[in-house]
Amino acid sequence: MSKDITIRLVSPAGRSRVVLPATATFADLQADVKTRLGVEPADQRFALDPGGKQPIAGAPSATLAELKIANGTQLHLVNKEASIAGQVLTKVPVSVSPEAPVSKDAGAAGSSAAGSGSASSSSAPASSSKETKAVSSSDGKKVDPKFQTFDSFIRGRRYDTGALPGSQKYVTAKIKKGGMIKLPPSVSIKQQPYRHIDTLSVINVPEVENFIGYWNGFLLENAMQRVGWMYGYYLEDNNYDEGTRAIMEGIYEPPQEMVGEMAIPLENDPRLEKVDRIAESCGLERIGWMFTTLLLDDGVLLCPDEVIRIARLQNENSSDRHFTKYRLSKFVSCAVRPDPEQGGSPGINPFMVSEQACAMVRDGIATTSPADRRHVLVREAAPDESIPDFVVEGSSNKKIATDFFVVRVNDTAPKKHQRMFTHAEFPRENRPTHPQKRDDLKKYFQRVPKSEPSWSRFADFHLLLYIAQEIDMDTACIIGNCVRDRQEIPEGVMMIINQITQ
Repeated sequence: MSKDITIRLVSPAGRSRVVLPATATFADLQADVKTRLGVEPADQRFALDPGGKQPIAGAPSATLAELKIANGTQLHLVNKEASIAGQVLTKVPVSVSPEAPVSKDAGAAGSSAAGSGSASSSSAPASSSKETKAVSSSDGKKVDPKFQTFDSFIRGRRYDTGALPGSQKYVTAKIKKGGMIKLPPSVSIKQQPYRHIDTLSVINVPEVENFIGYWNGFLLENAMQRVGWMYGYYLEDNNYDEGTRAIMEGIYEPPQEMVGEMAIPLENDPRLEKVDRIAESCGLERIGWMFTTLLLDDGVLLCPDEVIRIARLQNENSSDRHFTKYRLSKFVSCAVRPDPEQGGSPGINPFMVSEQACAMVRDGIATTSPADRRHVLVREAAPDESIPDFVVEGSSNKKIATDFFVVRVNDTAPKKHQRMFTHAEFPRENRPTHPQKRDDLKKYFQRVPKSEPSWSRFADFHLLLYIAQEIDMDTACIIGNCVRDRQEIPEGVMMIINQITQ
């Protein structure tokens, strides 16, 4: 039996994963919630549902097991006044030492050095090297020379987010004859010094191998691409100071079509809502997307169309749940393209784009041209319109190299890991060359050893999606809960499945 249990906590401030010892008491849970959300134990009201109709309460000394709180249980903190804003007050103040007086010569030298350092760290575009090497600080945490973690970055700014790109509006001005014109302020394009996701961990390696294998074996020869929504969860990344790690457990391949050289998911996918519900029953959520692409020009990390598409997805999957109420996104994009360093074999490259790119897309400023594969363009102004002037490396420019907008994310595939889904053999959905058939269910259970626990035999993401589609959603969610909690499948559900597979 595991020594720890994980509780999925949902509150007005967002979602959290609370990890406590299996012997923990209700008081331990209350203390953890107070630390996270600033709500006093006496004021905390827990329930199994958002409306509070299934309350959870007990003596502080009662164990979580006695309260029927097991590994993977989703608890709702239903206090309307609960807010994570109180955490701002618990942050350690940043002390600022008074500057020592310096001579004019020393001051000039210092400002020159600082200016060159600032230019290299904030203005220079992202390096095209495969990976940025991190070094360790005095406390043992990794320090990425290009990107700070977001919370570490704003801690140095005393948690002031008002000047960050996500808080800016790139508005245009209307030109009127005979009247005064207030020109919009110019915008300096800089490399983003922080990131919201530090590492993408591919826990379910067979899932990614299947996705890449289908593209490489059946679609690539016809110049067709493939996309999939990544499902998983977020954890603290202890390798970095207040870092965040995205864990990938499954990929759903939606109905899609080719638009130019990119595969694009069709709008209004009728199954997407079901997929989200199945993922939630397993304790997962949509964390990003994976897309295949041909090899880009030398030194280019993302082409202009990819930057625009990623920025739109980050805008669509953003929230203000951060304790500062700053709106941000943790939606990761993972490009799969041939890697020359591996003899042309496909490699995965996780990215995000900067909040400056997201703001430009949000406000309708950024565009692309098929003739330019290296630059995002500032759109032309209408006859009666004035657009902000965008400054790149000290001069006005309507062509911005895509590398200025790239935020690199580390990727890992742990050698020792316990993935949520023990199987990845069930046929994928929405593959035109390999459509799912009713007989697939019978063949799947014939291949899976009967000696496995019942939850393990059903622990295949695509099997659960198929059951939701062909049987019903409630049955699939019950099985998803069992897979999450590592519990045996109820006898009634097993009877339904056995009748179909016999």
